[in-house]
Amino acid sequence: MTSSDTPTLFQDAALDEPLRRVAYEAGMLLGLEATREEQGYHRRRLTRHQYWLHGMGTLAGLRVWIDPATAVDQDQDMRVRLLVGPGIGIDGLGREILVQETHCLDLRDWLDAQDPARLSDGFDDAADLLHLAISARFQDCPVAAQPVLARKLNLGTDPVAPSRISDGVLLELDAIAPDAALNTSAWPLHPALDGLPPALTQDEQDLLAALDPNDPVEGAERERLSARLRLLHLFDAPWHPPELESELAALVRLPLARLTLSTADPVGAIVNPARIGIDNLARPFVQAAPARRET
Repeated sequence: MTSSDTPTLFQDAALDEPLRRVAYEAGMLLGLEATREEQGYHRRRLTRHQYWLHGMGTLAGLRVWIDPATAVDQDQDMRVRLLVGPGIGIDGLGREILVQETHCLDLRDWLDAQDPARLSDGFDDAADLLHLAISARFQDCPVAAQPVLARKLNLGTDPVAPSRISDGVLLELDAIAPDAALNTSAWPLHPALDGLPPALTQDEQDLLAALDPNDPVEGAERERLSARLRLLHLFDAPWHPPELESELAALVRLPLARLTLSTADPVGAIVNPARIGIDNLARPFVQAAPARRET
C-alpha cells in the first residue's frame, strides 16, 4: 500500500459524486489543486465508463499457472512457482489492470511466511484441502523521486518527492473459506440484480404475471423483462461504499483464480504440483466486441 493509494481508492469509489473540470480563463490564477482536479476529472470519467458499461472482469490473458506443472512423486516437497501471465482486465472500480510481464511467487516461501491462524481460515479438514485465491486490483505507484523544497523544519537535508504516479497492479494471494465464492459481481459497489428485493409496482407485477414461466417463449421474455425491471429499481435503495480501507480494497479486487492444495496440515503442507489445483474459470470475464464476433 502506497501513501497515495488510499485517497485514490476512496476517490474512485465515490461513483455518485458529480465531476468538475477546471474552467480556464485568461488571467485566472490556478494552483496545484486545479491541476489535480483536472487530472481526476478525466481519469474518473474513464473509470466510471468502464465500471458501468463493462463491469469488473478479465478482458484477455492474466492466466494463472504453476511451474513445474507436474511431478513424479506427489509426496515430495518441491519449490513450486505460482505465476500470473500478461493480460488486461478491469477491477471493481472500473480501473484498468495491465500486466505487461509474467509475475511469480514461490509458494513454499509464501506458506512459511503466513500466520497459521490465517491459513486455518481456508482449510477444509473434511476434504484435507487448503483453499487460496489470487486477485488483482489497480494501484498507484509513485516513481521518479525529485528534490523538493522542505516544507517543515528538520524535514531533512535532501527532501524528495515522487514526480510521477505510475499505473500499477497489486497482485494478492490469500486464504479463503472453503465454502466462499469468489466475487464475480459486475458492479461490486452495488447490489446484484438477482439479489434485489421485489420492489415492483403493481403494473410491473401484472406485466410479469401475464407471462407463463413454463412456456419456453414466454418464460424467456419474462426473464428479459424481469432483468430490465430490476435495473429500473437499482437505485431505489441508497448505497454507500465501505468506510474502511481494508473492506473497500477487498471488495474491488478482481479474482483471477481459485487454488486448492491437498494437505492434512496447512502449516506443514507439502508443496507439490500433483497436489495443487487451479481454477482459472472461477473469475469474472468481460466480453469485448472482437471476442463476441469470434464466438
